[in-house]
Amino acid sequence: MPVIVYLLSYLYLAFYHGKVWLFGTIVHEGGTYTLLQTVFYASHFLGHIPSLTVIAFLFTGFCLRFFAPPERQFAVHRLWIALAGFLTVCTAGSFVFFGTADTVDFILQQKQGINNPVQGGSWNLHLPSTLSLFFFMPVYLFCAAAVFRKPLANFRNGARFIAAAAMLVPIITVLFNRGSAAPLWEVWTDARYLAHSVRELATFPLTYFPIPLYFFFRQSIQSNTNTNTPRNAVYVVIAAVLFAALFLYQVIIPLGAGIGQLAYKPTFAENGELHVLYLLTSHYFEHVLDTVYFTLVCLLLIELFRLKSGARTT
Repeated sequence: MPVIVYLLSYLYLAFYHGKVWLFGTIVHEGGTYTLLQTVFYASHFLGHIPSLTVIAFLFTGFCLRFFAPPERQFAVHRLWIALAGFLTVCTAGSFVFFGTADTVDFILQQKQGINNPVQGGSWNLHLPSTLSLFFFMPVYLFCAAAVFRKPLANFRNGARFIAAAAMLVPIITVLFNRGSAAPLWEVWTDARYLAHSVRELATFPLTYFPIPLYFFFRQSIQSNTNTNTPRNAVYVVIAAVLFAALFLYQVIIPLGAGIGQLAYKPTFAENGELHVLYLLTSHYFEHVLDTVYFTLVCLLLIELFRLKSGARTT
């Protein structure tokens, strides 16, 4: 799925810019970075680490809630090494190619984008989408299970991960907002935040989630747990209704404010504004590094769970 999404996005951007080779072409909505720079936008990625970590806990928790844990696939120490190495390379690359100020501002959550210094940074910007995922995640996994014919079960395995994600949200919010929890509700009235949330919610299921889900499904342990319980159906229906209402709200508010007024207006934009499709397709390439980190953290959490619970190994 991610490969198809990136390929189609590239083709659209190539058509828009009238070029076959785009890696040296400015495609970022801010009008500054080429496609190559956008893919390796390391400082931007570093600012996403708190949000990505919470989402990884949430995703892994719901996977363990609905599916039997997979058999051992990676050694924990190798995952730690891979994660540490990846973060080291990204951090060093960010300082070298994007500068100290940009890197530090993103890490300390004092910046949300190009020429956009805001206290709370990327964490605040991603709050609506992060909170929405608490309702979207079970719906997504239910649909994935139906598509890939994986039985749903009732486990309590992931409860701690889900609870950890829920507790981290207010803690991190207070940490990066000078002791204030106000952004938890203030972001829901800001059209720019809500528009960004819609775009994130169109990114997660297509680029983030499929990769760790593949590893989860690939060698899942068979379970005798009842897989067709009314509890699952009721839970998913409630989550779907709540998410649909929340998503619709996040769509209506930005549309009322005008998407063109909220987005960047780079010099290459036709008629001075970027189309929604452009904003979406170019956005996917900003999250390549995010996807790698998210996948590594999910795999690590799964293996740590296996060690803790003594799950059967091969």
